[in-house]
Amino acid sequence: MLRVGNTFDAIVIGAGHNGLAAAARLAQQGRKVLVLEALEMPGGAAATSQIVPGYAAPAVAHLVEGVPRRIERGLKLARHGLRYAARDVPTVALDRDGNHVLLPNNRKQFAAFRSRLPKDADAYRDYVALLRAQAALIEPLLGDTPPDMNDPAAMRRFFRRLVWRGQFSGRATLKSLMQTLPESIGDRLDAEFTSPLLKGALAFDAIQGGAEGPYAPGTAFRAVWREAIRMQGSGLRQISGGTGALADALAAAIASQGGELRFGARVVRILVEGNEAAGVELADGTVLRAPLVISGINPRVTLLGLLGADRLETQPAMELRHAKPKGTLAKLNLALETAPHFTGLAPEFQGARLLIAPSLREVDEAAMVCREGGFVSEPMMELHVPSIADRSLAPEGQHILSVIVHHVPFDVDGGWEARREIFVQKVVRTIDTYAPGIADAMIAGEILTPPDIERKYGLAGGDWHQGDLRLDRLLGFRPSPAFGRYETPVKGLYLCGAGSHPGGGVTCLPGWLAAEKAGEGK
Repeated sequence: MLRVGNTFDAIVIGAGHNGLAAAARLAQQGRKVLVLEALEMPGGAAATSQIVPGYAAPAVAHLVEGVPRRIERGLKLARHGLRYAARDVPTVALDRDGNHVLLPNNRKQFAAFRSRLPKDADAYRDYVALLRAQAALIEPLLGDTPPDMNDPAAMRRFFRRLVWRGQFSGRATLKSLMQTLPESIGDRLDAEFTSPLLKGALAFDAIQGGAEGPYAPGTAFRAVWREAIRMQGSGLRQISGGTGALADALAAAIASQGGELRFGARVVRILVEGNEAAGVELADGTVLRAPLVISGINPRVTLLGLLGADRLETQPAMELRHAKPKGTLAKLNLALETAPHFTGLAPEFQGARLLIAPSLREVDEAAMVCREGGFVSEPMMELHVPSIADRSLAPEGQHILSVIVHHVPFDVDGGWEARREIFVQKVVRTIDTYAPGIADAMIAGEILTPPDIERKYGLAGGDWHQGDLRLDRLLGFRPSPAFGRYETPVKGLYLCGAGSHPGGGVTCLPGWLAAEKAGEGK
């Protein structure tokens, strides 16, 4: 098939990692693909950002854990420059007194864990074993198109496969998964553990990126879902050159197949002729035509904004109108003149994933205050020093500190203009508790509140997941039952962003699966 003028086989809206994965897959299918990105670089929130000259930081997301090996191999991303600076990055729960807890991944680490938390060691081993067994039941679902929730035969086949997997792994696992669905992670952790630090870290992981507190119903299943995402990938990894290097590799894969990327190209309308996709119109009036359009941006923006509510049935349109995302994560990127030193942390773990979530009570308080439009005096955080494993990110002897702050409201009481500096001071002061002298080491910094993330990277509401990860918004219910299989009422128009199955995180799965679904109609 040949591209003639402004006519293509497929147009992808958005050059985030999911849009790029979809475009690369379509190009492999032999289609002439055009990717349109409103920003001046690929990657979206999974880009690499320059704080000041010489200091590069992961713009928002700083580690990956769910990119399937089949996608990496299928797109030959290693050939296109994808490298890892660190693999199997460990997770450490930071303690105010320096008695940190390493979440163990092997026997040696578990022995140290038992020495640190003797009362919780056996319970933790059992918790992880059950979590992984439950995640193994649903993990195959994440790598496939969800069943049609309105098709009884498809649903019967879906549940038969789930029951079969449950029988294979043991009836007790399936039964425990059913019991987990309505549970809160807070209640489960209170029942199983004694250490406040351990409970805080495990709760932090379960509700990461959501507005819910740890005692909200269904949050225990969030932990299972995240473990299933991890199983799709190859462990927690740090990409060489920052997360933006993944987007660069995907872009190179597209180009190798004859695809094209255009930056600074903002789509304002999806064109439809006879209820079939016909192309897009850009902000400058340019019309680009294609019988296949795939959108990697928010489903609400795509369908209500670019397409128009008049092309949707009333109920799906209402569901989308009430699904306006509001992010609860902020990002700080700090350039430091020296390496941060976390008191009591062994040198080999200075480049680990570091959690500040001292107790379940404090995680719950942070969530409650966030819902009221405020932030606590000591915010819950995930820290990483990517320049330890990747020296290309900062000058010799100097470093980058990447900070993800949880439970940060989109709308702050008093407004962000008045509260921004107060918020930054709280974050830096909290980090200084664990790494004294951090404020004096700062050379420059970048702060991204949820509204900043929306404005700078185009994530609607600043929401990394582009929609809740509640049970009723997963699988074929994501973003709603009417659009749960990437398809839309317009033939040739598909969704492929984080708002679609299996959700957010840097996985490339929504884009890859949407392209496969679109390929069925080739």
